[in-house]
Amino acid sequence: MDVHARVHPVHPALRGLVTGGYHLGSELLAPGEVIAVPAAPGVSINVNIGAAPAGFPSAYAVGPGHLYHYGARESLPPTRVDWVGLRLSPLGAYVLLGGLVGELGKSVVDLGDLFGPAGRVLADRFRGADSPAAHLAVLDAFLLRRAEAGARPNPEVIRAWHRLTRSGGSAPVAQLAAEAGWSADHFGRVFHRQIGMAPKSAGRLIRLGQLLRHAEPGRSHWPELAAEHGFCDQPHLNRDMREFMGVSPATYFSRLRSCGCLVASAPERRGSDTSKTAAPTRP
Repeated sequence: MDVHARVHPVHPALRGLVTGGYHLGSELLAPGEVIAVPAAPGVSINVNIGAAPAGFPSAYAVGPGHLYHYGARESLPPTRVDWVGLRLSPLGAYVLLGGLVGELGKSVVDLGDLFGPAGRVLADRFRGADSPAAHLAVLDAFLLRRAEAGARPNPEVIRAWHRLTRSGGSAPVAQLAAEAGWSADHFGRVFHRQIGMAPKSAGRLIRLGQLLRHAEPGRSHWPELAAEHGFCDQPHLNRDMREFMGVSPATYFSRLRSCGCLVASAPERRGSDTSKTAAPTRP
């Protein structure tokens, strides 16, 4: 395993719609090596420069809250994969995907299936670009066009999302619905359609992300961390870690790579239905 990644800024008009920036990565996958990509709020988009990992399209999107795996076949020599990745913020995903975020679910989707002809044109233009600056210019242009014509989330959903993040994922769903002036069922449906996850699932993922930002390599007091961040107990934390990260708290830092992904192991991949290698599917 060998991975290098660097971050480049997005166009100023895309700030708030894209989380962080563009991640340009290059990695060498050993035969049989499998990488786990942790679940996250928002939608992740990857466009490969050259060959894609086995079983994946050259350009794809990953639904909110979806843990997936990619890797190299055991029968092949080490595989070099070069890519540009970005993560759309939950509210930005609704804008840039034209309201389709609620249809993604926990899936990996070819951009050609998601965006139609525009997605296939993006992949073709990306492959035709001859430098990192040209690759990023292609993405900027595509996303700026999407932003101009994109859908806009409801003000009630925007307020609820910010309230949920400020609370570290702990704001009660019933309270969020009441603040929106909606019934709990209506709030849940609209929130899921525009954020791509149920409010409760989004809160769990926010809470876990907050805990991991406070964790430190070598720190062995996971029960204390769990209590500090609103988990009922250590088993509760263990379940969420395996569902969203694919590893246990005890092995998290030993598996963590510089790009934020994790080295997966065969027992842990077999141990959870939510962490099996995902084949690209249509929404």
